[in-house]
This record gives sequence, structure tokens and C-alpha cells, in this order.
Amino acid sequence: MMDRRDLWQRWLRRLPRALLVIVAAVLMARTPNFFAPVTLGTILALGSIVGVLAIGQAFVLIGGGFDLAQGATMALAAASAATLATTKGLNPWMVVAMALGIGAMLGSINGAFVAIVGTNPFVTTLSTLLLFRGGAFLLLGGLPITGVRSFDFLEMGPTIAGTLVPARGFVFLVLAGISWVVLTKTVFGRHIYAVGGNVQAARLSGLPTVRLRIATFALSGMAAALAALMQLSWVRVAKADTGYGLELDSIAACVVGGISLQGGSGSVIGAALGCLLLQALGTYITMSGFPDEYRSLATGGVILTFAAADAMARRGSKS
Repeated sequence: MMDRRDLWQRWLRRLPRALLVIVAAVLMARTPNFFAPVTLGTILALGSIVGVLAIGQAFVLIGGGFDLAQGATMALAAASAATLATTKGLNPWMVVAMALGIGAMLGSINGAFVAIVGTNPFVTTLSTLLLFRGGAFLLLGGLPITGVRSFDFLEMGPTIAGTLVPARGFVFLVLAGISWVVLTKTVFGRHIYAVGGNVQAARLSGLPTVRLRIATFALSGMAAALAALMQLSWVRVAKADTGYGLELDSIAACVVGGISLQGGSGSVIGAALGCLLLQALGTYITMSGFPDEYRSLATGGVILTFAAADAMARRGSKS
């Protein structure tokens, strides 16, 4: 049976999430037309970009890592894709494949430093954040590429209840489902949880911890590249500051969704739901006429609160 300490730890982890859901539900219910199809469709469409990032971030966090370079990876992938599509005139699907490959390569660089060299994930991805964003600036020559229409197919989609839901929203949902299967139903997924829970024990058990950690960062890089293509389809502009700050939104979504910053626990579906909840709160802030800076305040507060609750619960389990 579950003892009192285990029950306390479980409630401590869940309490911030429950309070956030309750507060969000009350605020949204008091906002006219919030639950109208057009608003819900907008939440899915806008949340899809950060949602894809959160899915990639979930693999890294569950595996015991941390990826602050997602936004910069988006910038370099977007600059590469826009250059290949407009300047070189390549087939859009070929550009998609090449952009995903670039994202995987950039993520693998992060993973190699963390898993092979042994650098701290925070310091590593903070450094590559600056390197990748600088690379995007150099590739673009300091000037944005506008009028990128090669990825307009991601903006097409069905009309539901009179509201157009772009394909990128469904890409996010499908990717969340596939990632859930990978993490919960495959040996690869179970190994990622094992590495995130205790990398030393996983290594002694014979697991290829180096390859697994590099793989999680590569998946995060691919997710960032896909998010870059989704944003290109929406704004049709590639800039050096593409994706600026979105890595923090993806981390917040993961934390709200129940993924521990200490690694080894959490669900990718939780990350997806956390993203949608935060996007819904952001939409409420916009509809209520508050400045966008309030979204930054909310994101920072959410990360700090949930991280503190998780740390307190883990401290209790060790005592």
C-alpha cells in the first residue's frame, strides 16, 4: 500500500497543475466566446509550433538532458530551408527532408558534447544557442528572406464549424500520438526513461547510454526544424531571430505536463496538453486586453512553481 510520504509526494507534484487548471477554467469560462470553435481552432493552430517543440523537449528532459538551443535551431533551420527553397529553387518536399536532417545534425552536436565530452546540458545548449543563431544571421547575410511560399501546404486544412484548422495543427496532434507510442510501447522509449532515471545504473546494465542521449537531442533538433517549417508556412519569413524564446515555452509546457526537470519521468502527451493549456492562457490574456509581457510573467512563474514542487517532492523521497 502507498504510505503517507508517497501520497504527499504525489499530491505535491500534482497540486500546482490542478490549481493552474482550475484557475484557467474559471478565467476562460468568464470570457465571452472563449469556447467558440474559432477560438479553439486558433489555440490549436497557434499552439502547434510550441507543441512540436515541447514534444522534442520531452525526449531530452525524460532522458535526463535539457535543450535551450531549440529556438536557435529553428532559426538556422528556417534560414536554410528558405535559402534552399527560394534561392536554389529545390522541391519543397526535398527541402523538408533536408531541413529535418539539418535539425537532427544540430541536435546531435548538442548530444555529442553532453554524452561524449561530458559537458553540462545547460551550458552546452546555451552555448550552441548563440552559435546557431549567429549561424542563421551569417547565412541570411543579416537580411530576412520574405515571401517564402514553398510550405503553404501546412496552412491548408479542413474547415470545422466554420473555422479553418491548418494542417500544422494536425501534424502536432499526430506527432504527439506517434511519440507517445515510441516512448511507452518500444524498447527505445523504455531505455530513454532508464537513462533519465539513473544514467550510471543504465550504463552498468549494458544500455548504450551515449547513443541514447545523442538520439534524444537529435529528435529535439528535428522537432525544432519541423517547427521552423511550420512557422515559415505561417509567417512566410525567415529571420535570424526566428523562434526567439520559444525554447522556454516548450520547457514550460513540459513542466506543466508533468515532466520532471530531473529526468526519468513524465509523458509526452502531458507535454502536449501542457502546451495547449498555456496557449489557452495566452489567448485569454490577449482576449482580455493585457500586454503580451504578461505571457512572459506567466511562463516564468509556471516554470519556477512547478520546478519547486518537483524538487520538494524529490527531496522528501530521499529523506
